[in-house]
Amino acid sequence: MKDRFISSFQEFWETILDKSPSIVLGLVLLFIMWGLAVLISRLVKKRIMVRINDQLLSNFIGRLIFLIFLIIGVVMFLNQIGLGQAAGGLLAGAGVSALIIGLAFKDIGENFLAGFFLAFSRPFSIGDVIQVTDITGKARALNFRNTHVRTFDGRDVFIPNSMLIKSPLTNFTRDGLMRYDFVIGLDYGDNIAEAIRVIIDELSNMANITKAEGVEPFVIINDFGTSTINLKTYFWINTYDFTGSSLQLKSVVMHQVLLRLSEAGFNMPADIIELKIYQEGQPIPVSVRTDASIKPKSNPEIV
Repeated sequence: MKDRFISSFQEFWETILDKSPSIVLGLVLLFIMWGLAVLISRLVKKRIMVRINDQLLSNFIGRLIFLIFLIIGVVMFLNQIGLGQAAGGLLAGAGVSALIIGLAFKDIGENFLAGFFLAFSRPFSIGDVIQVTDITGKARALNFRNTHVRTFDGRDVFIPNSMLIKSPLTNFTRDGLMRYDFVIGLDYGDNIAEAIRVIIDELSNMANITKAEGVEPFVIINDFGTSTINLKTYFWINTYDFTGSSLQLKSVVMHQVLLRLSEAGFNMPADIIELKIYQEGQPIPVSVRTDASIKPKSNPEIV
């Protein structure tokens, strides 16, 4: 048993030594094909970026070219080390293998084809704000199997490409414009027309807000609340020019509008609460507490 083991090991070692030139040459060819894959994929990506400036498509095609050259390199390596029949069988059985793999890995093949269609149809680009089902964020990358989306709360979500094909996809920034809105309540006794003029004037003076034709900021009366007339303000930002946080910009806009309305003498009252007492003749179950550090009004009124 020992002699057979030693003899088998010696035969294996002699075979390795005999084929070492072929193995070295095969490895050299494999590394050459790997280098060509990297070089050509980079050149193609740069060429696509120069022609159509589409990072999503260039990345996808670059990865596809790299994969094709790598497969060719592996086949050449197998052929060089004497496994030509295996390489030929690998290529000859590609159709049958594709069918078997397609059935075994249906989702992977489906996501790959979906990624191929997404790369060429381009419903979104890198950096666009998209929404699929309940996931909203910026598109970061398109891979063979999934799409990388960075949500606004800092989560990295990898959505299967087939989901982007089957589900409705909303692109908020395809044309570089994204609209925001907020509601502010004013007193019923205020001059609403003047308040709208003040808000529009304040928004018109802000540099980060888009004021092009058709996307000017505007204000509407949204509804009549219990104690306020609610005005809804709409404004757009250009995501191509604006590099900061759009949510922070919305907060700044709301703060500036609030300050401007306060300076103009407009009131933003609190909600009116109605208290009903159903037991007649009983004392009102309400007590008033005062702080000694707060000077009371001279003529308090109870409504």
